[in-house]
Amino acid sequence: MVEKKAGTERCLVAFDVDGTLVDDTVFIWETLHEHFGTDPRRRELTREAFMRGDITYEEWFEHDLEEFATTGADQRGFEAVLATMRPMRGAHEVLSELHSRGVLLAVISGSLDIVLEHIFPDHPFREVLINHLGFDERGRMDGARATLYDMGRKGEGLEMVARKCGVPLSRCAFVGDNINDLEAVQAAGLGVAFNYKSEELAAVADVRLASRDLRDLLPYLLAFAQGRALPDGGG
Repeated sequence: MVEKKAGTERCLVAFDVDGTLVDDTVFIWETLHEHFGTDPRRRELTREAFMRGDITYEEWFEHDLEEFATTGADQRGFEAVLATMRPMRGAHEVLSELHSRGVLLAVISGSLDIVLEHIFPDHPFREVLINHLGFDERGRMDGARATLYDMGRKGEGLEMVARKCGVPLSRCAFVGDNINDLEAVQAAGLGVAFNYKSEELAAVADVRLASRDLRDLLPYLLAFAQGRALPDGGG
């Protein structure tokens, strides 16, 4: 186990959403595509185009929304998906405990704000970097806005949040579960692979937990926040 040499100055813990704070999905985009029945070949071609650098993240985001629209997806359809989703076990307790101890909390995610707001309507996050989706009075998708901080840019997002909160990166932790969390886990003073689906992410993390209960992570986050040695057993 890596021992973090940090002072007791204020710290920040940033979380991914899908598969980390929220259970029942790996990526909300895949869950939505499956629910609305979009063309899997078309969305795979678009994903490949993004990975090659032929389109931007924003163009990928807009293409997904267009695919949803072709199926007649509306607010009720999105709400039907949200109704099937739950917070990760222990999420509310962990967030409450960290917040009560003065730890700053943030979200850096490629998920959608409607997911976060549905599961955590009174959330304690100081900063939220996430994709935005709204609906008009008829329930049609409206006001969509892509995040700048996903797929290779979560590390930049963590740096930006740290600056805004006046916290050095050495006093920032990031908790994620998949390959798009890699840069943030590497940039953080404490990088955590929780409920992880990527061995590459696990390989660079300071703490690795296959658990699906965030309460198992709380001792590590509290030790980091208090400048203590991390408990054994998270590697």
